[in-house]
Amino acid sequence: MYDNQDCKEDKTMLYGVIDIGSNTIRLMIYRVDNGAIRPVLNNKFAAGLAGYITPKGKMSKDGIRKAVEVLTELRTVTEQITLDGVFPFGTAALRNITNTQEVLDAIQAQSGFQVRVLSGEEEAEFDYYGALQSTPLDGGLLVDVGGGTTHLAW
Repeated sequence: MYDNQDCKEDKTMLYGVIDIGSNTIRLMIYRVDNGAIRPVLNNKFAAGLAGYITPKGKMSKDGIRKAVEVLTELRTVTEQITLDGVFPFGTAALRNITNTQEVLDAIQAQSGFQVRVLSGEEEAEFDYYGALQSTPLDGGLLVDVGGGTTHLAW
C-alpha cells in the first residue's frame, strides 16, 4: 500500500493516480483536504490492452506502443498540474502477461512512469478502500468486474 505519511492534515494536497487496466487507462486527480479525499479530475482513455495479448500470453509490440502512447499523454497532463505525487499502477493487463517486465521497462523509458503492478489481493483491497470513500458501507460484498478479472471483497 502507498504510504501517505507526508500528508499534513491542515494542508490541501493533490495526488494523481493512474490505473492501467485491461480496457482503459484512467488518470484520477484527488484533492486531500483535512483528511477528506475528493476527486477533482477523471480522465479515461480506451486503450483495449487486453486485445493486444497473444495466445501465448504476451503483450504485443502494438499493445506496448498503445500503453506508452496513452501514458505519455498522461505524463503531459500531470506535468501541467502541481501534484504532490503520482501513483501509476497496473492490474490484470500487466499482471497476467508473460512479458510484464518488458512492458514496464518500455513504459518507464518512454513515459517516465515507474508502474507498480498490483497483486489480485491488493487490487481487491484498493477497490474496497476506494468504495469506502464514496459509499458508506456497514457490510456487504463489493464486486469489481474488470476487463480481465473479477475481484470480490467482503
